[in-house]
Amino acid sequence: MSVIKKLASQTAVYGLSTMLGRFLNFLLVPLYLSKLSGAADYGIVSVMFTYASFMAIVFAMGLETAFFHFSKKTGQPAKVLATASHTLIITGLTAVLISRLFGFEIMQWIGYPQFPQFASYFALILAADAITALGFAWLRQQEKPWSFAWIRLTNIGVNIGANLFFLVVCPWLGDYLTSPENGCSPKWLDLGVWCLNQSESANMISNIFISNLLASLITLPLLWKTWQNLKWGLNVELLKSMLRYSLPLVIVGLAGMINETLDRVLLKEMLPADLGDAEAGMYSAFYKLSLVLTLFVQAFRFAAEPFFFGKAGDKDAPETYALVMRYFVYVSGGIYMVTMICIPWLSPLLLQKPLYYENARGLSVVPVLLAANLCLGIYYNLSIWYKLSGKTQMGGLIALFGAIVTIFGNYIFIPQFGFVASAYTTLAAYATLVMLGYWLGQKYYPIPYQLSIIFLVLLLSVLPITFLPKAFPQFHHAVYWVLVPMYFGVVYTIEKRLSRAHLS
Repeated sequence: MSVIKKLASQTAVYGLSTMLGRFLNFLLVPLYLSKLSGAADYGIVSVMFTYASFMAIVFAMGLETAFFHFSKKTGQPAKVLATASHTLIITGLTAVLISRLFGFEIMQWIGYPQFPQFASYFALILAADAITALGFAWLRQQEKPWSFAWIRLTNIGVNIGANLFFLVVCPWLGDYLTSPENGCSPKWLDLGVWCLNQSESANMISNIFISNLLASLITLPLLWKTWQNLKWGLNVELLKSMLRYSLPLVIVGLAGMINETLDRVLLKEMLPADLGDAEAGMYSAFYKLSLVLTLFVQAFRFAAEPFFFGKAGDKDAPETYALVMRYFVYVSGGIYMVTMICIPWLSPLLLQKPLYYENARGLSVVPVLLAANLCLGIYYNLSIWYKLSGKTQMGGLIALFGAIVTIFGNYIFIPQFGFVASAYTTLAAYATLVMLGYWLGQKYYPIPYQLSIIFLVLLLSVLPITFLPKAFPQFHHAVYWVLVPMYFGVVYTIEKRLSRAHLS
């Protein structure tokens, strides 16, 4: 159990920064929804971030996971970090130059030729984020979660502060300085006019991205101690080995992003112009209601990846991985239940406008998206086999199957069902990943997962809270809180019996 306690403590610290920080970032969604003129404008923001998420995989080149693998393999993490970092600096600068030369053409292809500056913004953001991801990987590998936490929170604080300045302070200050009653001097009047210009819809969208850019650039110097390792230079032979391992992970990442975010792009492309942006904006807004489970999965991944690689050489590694999976399912199931119970209070808080939180069609996809994220977290556990065994090509193949489900499901059903089709397709894609990941993993790297317990826990956490409110709508929603202690009572009983069996 000591390994579980260690993983749990590190997950808690990563969760402190990731969950608090991402929760604060999620609180920007109500700000965007209230300040932008409509769902279509938020759809533009959503679509741009969707494209950025795809390109982030390409910029990173899978070198973050390769860093963990080769640090363990070579025993020289500083040299591995230096080689990966120099590579990303070179490729990042090249991408920034291309974005400056062909910004209009890039944005015309995306569908927003009126915003050529967005190409440069996102090239800088993605280049900086790819490099800082390696810096954060170094902190995780060196088991410095608190350093990770304060730098991550600083990044998020800058992003939030810049958003508040552009979207809240500027409109208020512009109104104040340009009011004839205040009689401001011409210099202050010019500042007021500039502030009012930031309140225009196009400038608000642009300033959301500028806020992200500022946060990304400021993070680079905060990792200055990590960059001292750059003195080791770029080892070409090591880079070749790293790329052979990491490039299939780019396919994994791209396919994963297809599963996670392509639906926003397809909603825009496959539906009429205004409806497409509105559906993408609506879907993105309701996706945020799965935030607690999403954040837990992300925090777990930050802690688990270096932990899994660190345990790889141990004799009892498979049993440890099975134990981690069991506890992950316990916690994820509990988060699913609590989130579903809190929906009546959570949705007005995060979505702000009745256009969103009174939308029955949107609320209907929340349990589907929660179940999808639960499957994704399970797959993160399962996927460790191909990273440890070096069979990253198999990981790419699994991810491609999931991507095929996503593409075909959305293409077939979006015209008829809109974002509801996207939600169910996401669940189908992640469930496919889980089944393929388990089947191939047991073939190449057997791990004794306790399937009967996992299935029982998932049924207890998902089915009652999902279907009882529909079967008994006359009960006040708060009544369903009784399911939470019952659930954890069952979990406690299971663990006590397993402990007794182990001792005997």
